[in-house]
Amino acid sequence: MTTTLAVPSVGSEFRSLMEHVYDALLEAITERRIRPGQRLVLDDLAKQLEVSRTPVRVALTRLAAEGLVQPAGRMGYQVVQQTPEALRNLYDVRLMCESFAIERGIDNVTPEFLRQLELVLIRPGQAGLAGSRERLAHILRDGQFHQRIVELAGNSTLLEIYKRLNTHIHGMRVGPLTKEPEEQAAINNTEHSAIIDALRQKDVVLSKQAIGDHIARSLQRAIASMELAQRAAGKA
Repeated sequence: MTTTLAVPSVGSEFRSLMEHVYDALLEAITERRIRPGQRLVLDDLAKQLEVSRTPVRVALTRLAAEGLVQPAGRMGYQVVQQTPEALRNLYDVRLMCESFAIERGIDNVTPEFLRQLELVLIRPGQAGLAGSRERLAHILRDGQFHQRIVELAGNSTLLEIYKRLNTHIHGMRVGPLTKEPEEQAAINNTEHSAIIDALRQKDVVLSKQAIGDHIARSLQRAIASMELAQRAAGKA
């Protein structure tokens, strides 16, 4: 099956060719244009993306390290088959990271920190994009929001672990949205705003509760999306 890929334009002026290729493949996996179990051939991808083999090889190696693809024969990879259980495990670790960051860094919450969180809130239609590109923009903003939470701890090792974990989580959210994009953006905005309000009070218990509630709901949405995709694949 031939897959047509397009390099995302979000933030393109600041990103290298290798980042473009990585984003294109990650978006294709996230949007399920490349399906779990599908084989990825380096030469074919390079031709479709109109780039040399090197940036494609680097992107596939990075995706393999993140657990989204795995080697499959000479010069090829395969998209990993994902399961709800694997997603739950990742979200458990995500909750541990963010809860720890709040406990360790609640005193680092400043008006400037809160302002930066508010700047990356996902607002319906804010990105000015449509379809898969709007979804990618929302994913990037969501990642920025939660990364800032982890940065509260002031622990560079924790932050690096979280970045890899978060990329893996976003790559596993490979199904259709269960709600319209604008409705989903509004839900995320409400849940993120509750986190900001709790942090503004510098209340560790309330902040951890807000984070826990949001992550639990995010997991439910991600599993529902995955199950929708699996049912659609079964009918194809």
